[in-house]
Amino acid sequence: MNVDYFVLLLLWIIFPFILYKMVPRNRLREAIATFLFFQMLTWLFSIGLSYTNTLESPIRLFKYATKLNFTMEYLVFPALAVGFQLKFPNHSNYPRRLLHYLLWVGIIVSFIYLIGKFTDIMDVNNNHLIMSFFNFIIELWLSRQYVLWIINKNNNKSDQII
Repeated sequence: MNVDYFVLLLLWIIFPFILYKMVPRNRLREAIATFLFFQMLTWLFSIGLSYTNTLESPIRLFKYATKLNFTMEYLVFPALAVGFQLKFPNHSNYPRRLLHYLLWVGIIVSFIYLIGKFTDIMDVNNNHLIMSFFNFIIELWLSRQYVLWIINKNNNKSDQII
């Protein structure tokens, strides 16, 4: 087996296990909403980027179906978005919340860099990392707004927007 496919297999083992251990039962609905909405966002953004040849994934599970890396777009990034949402400091000041965004986007971009550097799963260059940084800030913000809207709609409570 190619090392890259072994890494993909490890990601499919590790990330579901992390999600299982990380998500408390009382926040399962919030985690599912975050996961599914972030999958939709990454699909929308990544389809556009991959068909303009800005985002390239030489090693992928479904070579003939899509140019996207299924594992990264549908498992890894949404799982990290769930971590972002569950660990979000709801009642903190603005600098602390901004630092939270920057920390999680930094984790995602660092993960992309490491995957691109040591495997052929993704082709990564500096322009891609810069675009990913801003792309994930937007995606995490949109995901947070959606989940807050869902929670507020269900609980009839207001929460901080950012």
